[in-house]
This record gives sequence, C-alpha cells and structure tokens, in this order.
Amino acid sequence: MEQKAFDLIADKVGAALSEQGFSRVNGELKEENGHAVLFTTEDAAYSVFYNQTKKRFELRTCDMEDGKPDGQWKSISIWLFDPETDSQSEAESITNDFVETIQGPKRLAAMKTKKKRKKDDENNPDPVFFFNRFVGIFPTLRDELAEEKAKYDDVRAVTFTRNSLLPKIEALCTQATKQDQIKRCCDLLNDMYVAGDMDVRSIITIVILNGIENQTAINNMEPLFSEELKKGYTAGLKLKGKNIKPEKKKKEKRFVADNLNTLRK
Repeated sequence: MEQKAFDLIADKVGAALSEQGFSRVNGELKEENGHAVLFTTEDAAYSVFYNQTKKRFELRTCDMEDGKPDGQWKSISIWLFDPETDSQSEAESITNDFVETIQGPKRLAAMKTKKKRKKDDENNPDPVFFFNRFVGIFPTLRDELAEEKAKYDDVRAVTFTRNSLLPKIEALCTQATKQDQIKRCCDLLNDMYVAGDMDVRSIITIVILNGIENQTAINNMEPLFSEELKKGYTAGLKLKGKNIKPEKKKKEKRFVADNLNTLRK
C-alpha cells in the first residue's frame, strides 16, 4: 500500500506542478528515513517525501541554488500514513490536500516573489490546517469545522479548540485501552508543534495541554511527547491559570505564548 499511495500522490502532485512550470526529476530519491520524488524550476523545488520511520507523507519546498535544491527543505503539509492500517481513501485525502496546498494563493504568490522563507513565516501550517489533521482521529471534527466556518465565515481558533478539539483529546487520552490512538494523537501534536506556525504552537501548549484537567490523560500523553514539545509544555505550565495581557509592540522577540493574544476568539 505504501508504494501505491506514494505513486498516486506523486503523480497527482506532479500534474499540478506541471501547470506551474515544474519538471519532475527522473527516478526516486533514496533518503535516510524514506524516499522522495523531486520537482524543480529554475528558482524553486518541491518534493513529496515518505518518511518510513515516522510513517508520514510530507510536501516540502526549498529554493534552488546553482541548479540544485539548496537542501533547506521546509515541510508545508504533513500527513500521517501507516500502510498497514490506512487505505486508498487516506491516500486520496493526502493527494487532495497536497494539490490544494500547491494551488493555493499563498503558495502561488510565494513562487512568484521567490522569497527566502523564514522558520515561522506565513506558509507554516496554520490553525485550520492543524484542525484538519485531527479529522483522521476524530471524524466528527470535520462537520464541526464546516459548521464553524458556515456560521462565522471563519474559524475562531481558540474557541474552536476549547469547545471542539480539546474535549475529544482529553476523553481519548484518559482511556488506557486506546494506546495506539493516544500515540497517534501525540505524534500529531509533536509534528505540528514543529511544523506549525506560532498560533499552532500556542494552541497546542496553552489551550490544549494547559486545558487538560484529567491527570490520567496527561500521564498517558507526556511520555510520548517529543523533546521540542516537552520544552514547550514545561514553559506553558508556568502560564497556567494566569491572565496574560497583551504586550506593547516592541522589536525584540516575544515568548511563544504571547502569540496566543493575537488569535481570534
């Protein structure tokens, strides 16, 4: 199933990129933890990568330098995929998301301007992207997200997390018999804490992890946190129960939790 899914995604992504002037490099690229296909223009590159260790597909991009990718790959879409349990349906969902990401206005604008992208720029996965990743674990979230958009013409990131996503994560993670699903949930939190934008990071640490009251759930989750998420969780705990006031604008970097104040409620 892995190769079948890989071929499907690579072919569909290749067709979408061909419309933008990208060419597929012949053959598959073998990497330390998996394999990939490469699509390039004079200025930019895309790659579809399957990480066999983490069992996930990544849509990556970087700039070209001297006719080759500069190697500064940035994942702009990540989907978990286990060939032993996931089916053609999951592969098609990944395909559709990758193609929509490539054809989205932000990506098209980025390709036109050829800007060097920073670690936490606008192309990092945002809260809506984050919510969509959890649909595979909590299918009812799809309808709740659609209802939120229909009612408010947008997604109130903090409110939606507290009302819809947080209760589901807490309920799941209190159940010791569902270790596989708990691990899948924590793997997704780990991945999105690294790949997501500052709003996503704040949602994970301040809204979700600080919002879980059941200690059993925390006990089941914490051993599964990555080193990056452990640090974020520890820092977030210091703010639990505190009323954080917006800071005045200043040039220096702000702590990640400050970004929570910019989220729509």
